[in-house]
Formats: sequence, C-alpha cells, structure tokens
Amino acid sequence: MVDMWIRMIASVVCALVFCVATIKLLGAVQQSGYKSGAFLRWLKRKDNMAFNRLSVLALCLALASTIASLCFSFLGERLALVVSALPFFALWLLYFVADRRYALKVPVNYTGRVKRLFAVYLLFTAVVSYALIALLSFLRVVNGSTLYALVAYVPFAVMPPLLPLLLAAANACSAVFENARNKKFVKRAGQVLDERKLIRVGVVGSYGKTSVKNILNGILSQKYKTLATPQSYNTPVGIAKTVTGENAEEAEVLIAEMGARRKGDIAELCQMVKPDYAIFTGVCAQHISTFGSVEEVYAEKSKILACPTTVCGESLKPLVGENANATFVEGTQIEELQFLPTETKLTLCLEGEKISVTTKLLGKAAAENILLAATLAKKMGLTGEQIQKGIEAVQPIPHRLQLLENGGVYILDDGYNCNIVGAKEAVDALARFTGKKCIVTQGIVECGVLEEELNGKLGAIIAAANLDKVILVGETLVTAVKNGYLAAGGDGEKLTVVKTLESAKGEYGGWLQAGDAILFLNDLPDVY
Repeated sequence: MVDMWIRMIASVVCALVFCVATIKLLGAVQQSGYKSGAFLRWLKRKDNMAFNRLSVLALCLALASTIASLCFSFLGERLALVVSALPFFALWLLYFVADRRYALKVPVNYTGRVKRLFAVYLLFTAVVSYALIALLSFLRVVNGSTLYALVAYVPFAVMPPLLPLLLAAANACSAVFENARNKKFVKRAGQVLDERKLIRVGVVGSYGKTSVKNILNGILSQKYKTLATPQSYNTPVGIAKTVTGENAEEAEVLIAEMGARRKGDIAELCQMVKPDYAIFTGVCAQHISTFGSVEEVYAEKSKILACPTTVCGESLKPLVGENANATFVEGTQIEELQFLPTETKLTLCLEGEKISVTTKLLGKAAAENILLAATLAKKMGLTGEQIQKGIEAVQPIPHRLQLLENGGVYILDDGYNCNIVGAKEAVDALARFTGKKCIVTQGIVECGVLEEELNGKLGAIIAAANLDKVILVGETLVTAVKNGYLAAGGDGEKLTVVKTLESAKGEYGGWLQAGDAILFLNDLPDVY
C-alpha cells in the first residue's frame, strides 16, 4: 500500500513537471480552435521543431538518468535513485527555460477552457506516468533484478514525444463536455437577446467585417448606446459573451460580427442574433479550405440576406464613368476620393446629402467600408453631422492596415487575417510613401486548392508595386509568392527568403531610415 502511494505521488509530481514544461502546446491547441486534428497537423509540419526538441529531450533524459544511477549504484538503490533524479529534473528545467526562447506570437490565453484542458491533460499524463512506474515495479518483482530500480527514470524518457498525443487526446475528450457547455451558454444568451428590445445589426463577409463593425459602432454611438462584439469575436460563443457581459443591459443597438468557417455557421448565428439590419462586405477565396470553393463560401454567407429587413453591400460595385475611383451602394456613392500616405479624404453622397470627411483609415477598402457603415447609419436615422463626427473619431484597428511610426519610420501593420483583396490594398498603401519601401509577408492561408494560385498572385502584386525590399518568411507558402514575384518581373536581388520573423529583423533592421516605410502583411499565428 505504501509503495502504491509513493508511485501515485511520483506520477503526479512528474506529470506536473511535464505539463508545465510543455504549457505552450496548449497555446497551439487554442490557436487551432481546439481542433485536435489541426493541432497534430501543425505538430507534423516539416518546419516545426517542437516535436524534434521533445525527442532530443527524451534521449538526453534516458542517458543522463541511467548514467547517474549506475555511477552511484554503490550507494544503494534508494540513494542512487535520488541522485538520478537530479539530472532528470534539471534537464526538464533546462528545456523549460530554453523553450521560452521560442515564444508563441499569440500567447496562451488562460481562459476557463484552457484551465480545464490543462487539468485533463495533467490527469492523462499522470495516469500514463503511473502506468510506467507500475510496469517497472512489476518487471522488477518478476525478474528479481535490482537493475530495474536503478533505471526507474528511463521509462519516462518516452514521455516527451508522447505529451503532444496525450494533449490531443485530452482535448478530444474535454471537447465533449465543452461543446455541450457552449451550446447551453449560447442558448441562454439567445434567450437573453429575445427578451431585450435591441436593434440588431449583423456584419458578414470574407473580409472587412471587423473594420466595418468598428466604423459602424463609431458612427451609431453618436445617437445610440451601442454594444459591439469585441476584437474578432464572431462565433456563437463570442456573441454570447458579448450580450451577457458588462453594460449589455443598457445597450440600444447590438452590432454582431458573424463569421463562417463551415456550412451552417451563418444560419446558426442568424437564428441566435435575428438581425434587423445587415452589412455584407463581400466574398473572396478565404476559408475555402473548409468550404471547398468560393461559390460555397458565397452560398453560406449570403444566407444573411434572408434574415434582416435591410441589407447593405450586396450591390457594391465599381462605378465606371468620369470618376473611376468612386463606388456606389444602393444609390449612395463616394466622390473626391483622395488616398494619402497617412490619411484618406472622401466625400460621401447619402440620399442627396454630401458629407466630407478625413479619416486615419487607409486605402480603398477603408473608403468602401466607411460607405457601407454610413449608408446603414443613414437608414437608421443618423444625421449627416453625426455620421461625419462618428467617422472622423474612428481609430485604426490594431493589425488591420494600422499606421504606426517609430523613429521616423512608417510601419503598416496589416498582420491579421490576410486575403488577396486586403493584400492588394495594403501593398497599394505602402506604395504611396515616398521613401524606401519594404514588405514582410508569410503568404495567404486558408485558401484550400487555390492557396498556391493566390500566393502566386500576391507575388505578382508585390512585383507590380516595385518595392525596394521584399522579405518572405517561411518555407511553404512563400515558395508560390516567390515564383509569382519572379514570373511577374520582380527584381530577384530585392527578394530575400528567411525562415522566421526574427531572422527578418536582421534584413530590414539596419536598412530602414527615417522617411522609409515597411509593411507587415499577414503575421500568421503559430499553427500555420
């Protein structure tokens, strides 16, 4: 009985060490949307060294603990075991410290779900650890050799490579509970929404959702008490958190960003939100890795058209005429559109009223997003003065063509959720600066069978801009970007391919000077 308790305590202690040392793996699972399959694909990626580092650790653990135990075997089994524990735990500590150098670009967000997943992961690891200890004890009894006691830590050498698999299994098991829990939470939030007298606005599209939501929130807040889903919360759970959060009861208007990665997502969100108005920003080849084609993406997102009473954006088209830069939507249009390096000037024509505004938002896409938001705001009863004031108060959203300045160097941060439409806008915005111009990009993701084609187009877009330096980061997606760049006549001497963003700093760090500009296009999460 005493031996059993010793084994249990030892397995829990070892499991705690293992799980804490590999805590970053939980961040990768979180970035994978808690999908074990996506997490394992990230783990198997050829440029991912996480599994290799764990394998090297396993080899070091086996050698160090065995050598230490055998060298001090003259002290007796127990003391030799204590001595062999020193290099064992020292190596885990060294791994933990060294692994911190490879920080996740998106740190682990210690939500309730992550904490619960960690608990299940710890349980799975402790059970396997106990099984290894029990197996070794059993072999010792059967064989009668003291050698098994001297190599007690050696079986744990198999644990490091097993840990990602244990985490994936723990995530799959906890998902059963989490999914059921989320459904109850979403259902309760839907009931809360049904009980409140809110004007509800849904924002749908492959691109521009967060930007339009932010602009619309800024405009409508001039008249109403608004409640908008924060950041990129665009799932049922994200919306549920918003409507059950602080200050939700005071809101008069709900602006809900509505995302879709799979068939049925928009229908589910419409059933929950029941929007009175909607903005449909448009569709491009984003998320076709899960939908299969652009047509399927449109078919899903266009389900928003059946829900609300008023829809903006479906008829957004280029205006061909005297002013080729103007666009219109449902009888409204933009005139006198001026793209400047650090701001955008435009005149909105809304139901016969002209509104001139200057905004810090950059690019043609920003102008179209403003037009969409302003059109809906006008339909919701806001005056031209309120619309103007709201637009000019809107600040750029972090990581969405956000202009920053450091030491006279202009930095365009367009790191979030790159698509070919937004990429063209970002490169055009960079090209407007007068100093030297540099782009750092990792390519476009979630485009399924079109991924290579679209990354080739991205390369051609970069080549057409005639930039002074092009830095491609990675080993997979950027091959197509490079080929597209060279095929379009890009200067190969201006092109550099590096493995990591850290390596990219060495390329542009000493090259940039005051007045120069650099664009960071699509800073991919760790799981891509």
